[in-house]
Amino acid sequence: MSVRKSVFWAFIGQFVSFATTLGSSIIVAHLLTPREMGIFAVAFAALGVLQMVAAFDMATYIVREKELAPHTLDGAFTVNAVLCVGLAMTTYILSFAGAAFLHEPAVAYALQLLALGPLISIFEFRPSAMLQRSMQFKRISAITTGKTATGAIVTVLTAWTGHSYMSLAYGNLAYAAFGVIAYNLLGWQHVGIRLSRADWRVMSSFGIRMMSISGLANLVVRLSDIVLGRMLGLAALGLYSRATSISNLIFQNFYGTATRVAFIQLARDYRERGVLRDTFLRSIQMITAVMWPLLIGLAILAKPVILVMFGAQWLPAAIPMALLLVAQFIVLAFGMNWELFVLRDETARQTRFEAIRAVVSLIFFVVGCSISIAAAATSRIADALVGLALYLPHMNRMAGTGTADLVRVYGQSALLTVAAVLPSAMLMIAHGWDAETPLTMIAGHVVLGLLLWLVTLSLLRHPLFGELIGLGQRMLGRKVTR
Repeated sequence: MSVRKSVFWAFIGQFVSFATTLGSSIIVAHLLTPREMGIFAVAFAALGVLQMVAAFDMATYIVREKELAPHTLDGAFTVNAVLCVGLAMTTYILSFAGAAFLHEPAVAYALQLLALGPLISIFEFRPSAMLQRSMQFKRISAITTGKTATGAIVTVLTAWTGHSYMSLAYGNLAYAAFGVIAYNLLGWQHVGIRLSRADWRVMSSFGIRMMSISGLANLVVRLSDIVLGRMLGLAALGLYSRATSISNLIFQNFYGTATRVAFIQLARDYRERGVLRDTFLRSIQMITAVMWPLLIGLAILAKPVILVMFGAQWLPAAIPMALLLVAQFIVLAFGMNWELFVLRDETARQTRFEAIRAVVSLIFFVVGCSISIAAAATSRIADALVGLALYLPHMNRMAGTGTADLVRVYGQSALLTVAAVLPSAMLMIAHGWDAETPLTMIAGHVVLGLLLWLVTLSLLRHPLFGELIGLGQRMLGRKVTR
């Protein structure tokens, strides 16, 4: 499948998933209180601490292999299965300790149900990894959409019938179960449960490096949630988790989808030609042109967005959400660093960088929690700036780009961001950042910003404008043909 088709199908699936997840979260926000959300959030955070082993990421090992032998796939399946079984057992045993630490027995009930997730995911690994390697994003998108819809329906129905915080755990389990069934049906040719010790030392070495990179980041995030719940209370954690869930939903569905496709193309380019520059630059150019305006635009409109979607009881989450979106804006300035370090086999260096970030981030967050939720969210901006200082100097070297290349790309994206968000910013300033700013006026200014963004794309002769024109022509051509 071509990169353009891969991106199209990946985004179709993620867009539907995004809309479904957002819709269900709006409904659940009106059915559950911040404290109930906080109970699940702290249970999920505790699971996340243990899930650091999931960052072994054997699927990435399968995707990047130049020549994939059958015994290598069997070995990766075995390593992944062992980790999942260990994670499930540890989660169940430690669920009791987590409940005692937070003085909330309900945390144990949620954790014990969540412990089933890793066991289910064992049988998803082989078909999932192989469909990614072969860039079968049409099938992956269909599965992702089905998983999200199933999880959302189960969550809403169980919340509606009074299952409180457990409804989120039930939805999480339904999401995992659907994924296993769907991947095994659509990727049936890759299904198998053959065990092997082949290459386990090499895989373990790779996994440990990956775990020390993405696992450390995940560990800090989950520990931070537990710290916030302990210091500021479960209701405060519920508000903060609402802010992080919205910002992460946007970031993961758009940035995560784009970089997943880009990584596979980068890996192919590196295997076949030993070159990363062109695909890397084009990916960063496209991603920041869309993501930067989206993130800053939502940060500006955070108060009315939270009020309209979730109601007045969740309004205190607006400022933390805006601050987290600004942090993500900064993170994109050194985006796709993980992909470069993995392909260049410099994960040892990235491990050191992530260790520094982990320590600094946790210290900043604890200090923030001693002040307020907003201060805790502000600490994420400081963490992003530390990451920028660490990673940016190495990106040109690994990607084969020059400083002028990145300055040009980021300069264009910054100009597009200003054009897109300026109308909304002026409106909110004029209304004193009031959460009850008229929705008709907000909609009009957002549309104006979108038009200015398109005009700026055209004036810059940005490649994204050409892609949009091409997409429009293809869609019109199909209608004419019909």
